[in-house]
Amino acid sequence: MNCKDIHYCFSEINSYCAGKPTGRALIVNSENYTLYQDIRSQLEADRSKSCIYISQKSSKNGLPDVDLILNDVVDDGCFALLGLSQAIMLRGADYVNQMMGTLLEMPVRGHTIILLDHCAQYLTKYFSIHPDISKRVLLVESTISVLPRIHLASRKEDCIGYLPLNCMQRLFRYFELLTDAQIEAHPEVAVVTEYRPSLFRNALYSVTMCDGIYEGLQKKYPEIAAGTKYEYGTDEQWSYLAEELGKYSSMSAIAQEAFGTSVSLISFLGDVIDEENENKRWFHWLAMKLLGVKGNLYLEMVLQNSESVDDFEEHIYLDLLAISCADKVFRQCYSERRRLIDVLPENPMLIDRYCDKVGVHQRKAVYYLTDLSDKEQLAFMECLATYSYTIQEILNITSVSFPALNLYLQRFTFNVTNTKLPDAEIDLREVLTDYFQQYKYQKMINKISSSFMQQVEEFANSRPYNKLQPRSAIISKMNKENAQLYFFDALGVEYLAYIQARCEHYGLFTEISIAHCEIPSITEKNKEFLHYFTSSVYDIKELDEMKHHSQVIDYEQCKLPVHLFQELQIIDSELKKIQARLKQGYFEQAIIVSDHGASRLAVIHEQENEKLELAEKGKHSGRCCPSAVDPKIPYASYWDGYSILANYDRFKGGRKANVEVHGGASLEEVIVPIIVLTKKPADIDICFVDPVIVLKGKEPASIMIYSNIPLKEPILIVNEKPYYGEFCEDSKHVKFIMPELKRTKDWSADFFDGEKKLATDLEFHVQKNTQEQTLFKKPF
Repeated sequence: MNCKDIHYCFSEINSYCAGKPTGRALIVNSENYTLYQDIRSQLEADRSKSCIYISQKSSKNGLPDVDLILNDVVDDGCFALLGLSQAIMLRGADYVNQMMGTLLEMPVRGHTIILLDHCAQYLTKYFSIHPDISKRVLLVESTISVLPRIHLASRKEDCIGYLPLNCMQRLFRYFELLTDAQIEAHPEVAVVTEYRPSLFRNALYSVTMCDGIYEGLQKKYPEIAAGTKYEYGTDEQWSYLAEELGKYSSMSAIAQEAFGTSVSLISFLGDVIDEENENKRWFHWLAMKLLGVKGNLYLEMVLQNSESVDDFEEHIYLDLLAISCADKVFRQCYSERRRLIDVLPENPMLIDRYCDKVGVHQRKAVYYLTDLSDKEQLAFMECLATYSYTIQEILNITSVSFPALNLYLQRFTFNVTNTKLPDAEIDLREVLTDYFQQYKYQKMINKISSSFMQQVEEFANSRPYNKLQPRSAIISKMNKENAQLYFFDALGVEYLAYIQARCEHYGLFTEISIAHCEIPSITEKNKEFLHYFTSSVYDIKELDEMKHHSQVIDYEQCKLPVHLFQELQIIDSELKKIQARLKQGYFEQAIIVSDHGASRLAVIHEQENEKLELAEKGKHSGRCCPSAVDPKIPYASYWDGYSILANYDRFKGGRKANVEVHGGASLEEVIVPIIVLTKKPADIDICFVDPVIVLKGKEPASIMIYSNIPLKEPILIVNEKPYYGEFCEDSKHVKFIMPELKRTKDWSADFFDGEKKLATDLEFHVQKNTQEQTLFKKPF
């Protein structure tokens, strides 16, 4: 019979239980889960009734034996059986229909109440069989609840987005306690079991396998669905993410917990790799793909191309090759890639692959290389030797890619402050400036031009270095109070632009003097300056040792000038040490003195002159030779028992040079620097009082400089011409008269105090005076 409300239903139940046994069970059915729970709770509350649950009669991971359970509720007593319909509905409609017949005909000795759900349509089929059957069935009227959907999983990790139950027994218990509120909140339920959906293909419930771990994440988290693919991770990695999302709910929240931020993940790239935590490394990569890396165009492209954390590093290395160096974003991407690689552990295999592939760009390959690895340095030098580049092109390229080479190749000007010459020989400064600029360029490109070789031959005869002051003449007059001598073996003047730039970076003043050493240009003949210093000497041999005895660089095996990188590194390392000791107050000035320079071009010339026949074999790679008599060779000097070559030839018998040579009298071997380094005050300010010069009549152009520190010998160099200042009022205001400046033009100047450079590229403007003229004539 139909029950319109729960009160009428219980009135009938109580009447059934209070009366004499009828020999049959009373079946109560509800189509609504909330109403079902109301009935169940009242049955439980009645102590006179024994409530038996199907879940309690089931094994943990098995299906219930219904026939066996029914035997427990047909004896004397008052029983309430709950959960039966949920269990039999898993078997299908035919089984439910059959079971309804069994329940209606089942004999009982006492009182048995069987609470069912969603079985009304099967029960009503039996009402026509016998008139009294409908009296033994209570159909509680209500809205019909939606059946839950069931997902089977072989492991708990796959139950993403579902209410997970760890066994079949828990599923039956879940059904017995299900309400409409629960079904609304969780329309799907997952159970961990070895059973497969095929076993329940006839079930009245929808029974399917749980989606994989990744599919589950997709369904539950829109950001995973929108921004990822299954191939981005392994099942283990997706399981790790599912666990973390279970704790923190979103990718950004996980990132916040792991890194303290979700917006600057790129800054943790090096730390993540160093930790060697594979899950964290993978999450970091995935988080950057999903959350973005704003402000880093190259990394955005790399992440877009990367399909897994395993190919991420490969894309960082190689993806730049797909961008044309003419593209407007290339420089930005190049710089961003460089910074990324700089924080990654060195990967020799990827470096090799990059260098193998970069050749596709032929002459433009130089734009893609960095100084971050020996392999790339070699590839860069190979390009310079293979293709033709001007000095300016190399400067443009190295300004970003090879900063040390860029500083090395900067023009060093031999001027009045650093190169003292007789008045009749001042043109030599410009000659030396151009010579060493060309020397550095040819050292880098590994070639000697015919015009430069001709100049070398001319200088081998004229020996212009003799016009320079001897080293001892300069050192003898120097202020050596509270000074430390650094004897820097084989430091030539070719490095002066680099040294000036690095000292500027380290906050040091450089005072440079140019001199010539003694010949032959070997160490044993060039120590005369040591007796001018009474304190101990720091003897720096690394540069000379690298040139002669390198265990890595061998000219016979590699003829490219890759040693230049190591030369600059050695110099920079020593400058850092000097800066530290000056800062700590060990001394007030460091004086760097070199015994001689060295020649790379004499090595790549590879010319052993067959005509140079002397009794002794050549020494120092054939650059000089012990000789009892002057051989009268036009391009050789005879001095101190040696014949010394001033061009790039070698005497026979000398051991071939490994990297660079000295002992001869080429300019790069003989001309040496003397460098005084001091700490730069923190607040030096050099500026023009008025940066505009207005030319008035025949008055010469003049300009005034202000310095916030006292000056001694102020010199302004404009267009390589020195102008000597006149003090005005005090030692901080200086006037410079420049009669040569007669046209309207922008100029830049370098400012020295003696030999100490205080400012570079001070800009000023010269303009002619223009007086207003009336447009109308005055009346007579």
